[in-house]
Order: sequence, then C-alpha cells, then structure tokens
Amino acid sequence: MDLEKQIKVFKDLGYEFAEGVTKELILRDVYEMTWEEETEKHIEENPFSILYYFYGWRDSAVKGRNYTDDCIWYDLEFFDSRSEYKWFMERMGVITHGDMIFSDITIDTDSDDWEWIDFKVNGIPKRWKLEKTGIIPDHFVERFSSLNKELGFSRQFTYYDNGGQQWVIDYANKSEQKEFNEKTGLNREWLGEGNHFKALPESHDEVPSKTLQQKFVSIYSKLASRFQSQ
Repeated sequence: MDLEKQIKVFKDLGYEFAEGVTKELILRDVYEMTWEEETEKHIEENPFSILYYFYGWRDSAVKGRNYTDDCIWYDLEFFDSRSEYKWFMERMGVITHGDMIFSDITIDTDSDDWEWIDFKVNGIPKRWKLEKTGIIPDHFVERFSSLNKELGFSRQFTYYDNGGQQWVIDYANKSEQKEFNEKTGLNREWLGEGNHFKALPESHDEVPSKTLQQKFVSIYSKLASRFQSQ
C-alpha cells in the first residue's frame, strides 16, 4: 500500500501529523532509523507497521518537535538519564489529551541504592520503585497500565511492537482499539498484556514521603493532645 494511502487511513483513525511533517521528512527519518535504501518501498511493503512508529517520533524540524501528540515511540535504552523518566511520564500524560496529568516528578535513591520515582497524577501522590542505580527498570512502563482503572477512565494505554526492542505506546478505548486493528491489520494490544516487560520488584510501592510526614504529624498531634488531657 502506498504511503499516501496509509497516511489517509491513519487520518481517518484520528492521527494527523503536526506542522512541519512532510513526506520528505518522513522518508529521511525512516531511512536514518532503518538504513533501507529503498525507503518508500520499505514502508509500502510493511503497511502501517513502519509508519505507525513515526506518529510517535520526534524531530527538530517539526513545530513542537513531536510528529503528533497521540502516541510515543520509545526504547528502554532511551532511559539513560533521570531526565528521561520525567520526559516519558509527562508525554504519557500528553497522549491522554487531558485524562492524566503527571506533575512534581522527582527521583531519589534510598540507602540500599534503589531508585524511586515520586510524582503526582491528577494531584494524587505516588511513589514507584524503579531499580538499583544504573539498571533500567522496564517494569516502569507497565506500571501505567493500571492507572486508567484507578482513575476511572474508559480509555487505557496500548502497546505495539513489530518484533524489535522498540515499541509504540498509545491511548484508546475498546471501540477505537478494535477499529485501529481492523483498519491497519496490526495487532495492537493493551499495555499490560503479554510478557513484554519484567515483573515488578518486591515492595514496589511506598506511601509518598510527604504523605508519611503528614501521617506522622497527625499521629504526633493525637499523642500530644492525649498527653495534655492527662
């Protein structure tokens, strides 16, 4: 299927490239990522699969840098610095188009050399365990799969890969997921299905430190008032 027809199908599904994304830019970026000399032919012979990744790609030639705000093309190896966790989490919020807003994102290391990420989602404080310093926690991505139920949204994060180590995260409801797979022929799954990521580490959740402090103050106040009444 030629490139223009694939773009038309994606547009019918609600995906539209940002200002600055041209056919020439797509072909250049596809070539730089695949090293396929006959780039357009490569896209045509792998309908929707190659192009879908680029709806989640970034390029400085594009206004706002992102090809779209609908999905994310990512690789675990991109988590090479703490700033990438923050960027990824914020982008996960962006592709929900307002359902989830991630804020106050920080990472710290405990006395056992485990890294933890503190953040708020829609104002709710959370603290997730990552991995030992220097180890990439691929279970981090899977953690997002349960947030839609917790927050009461019908849409949820989706997962797609074409057999490689890189993948696309998207956001859809059941009817959108069905229509997407029917029109593209791709096998996009719900994030959390399959064995794409490792299991969570033990003690993978903690009450956020601020909440612990608030609880301590509350308990201290109760003890103090009880002492004063005696």
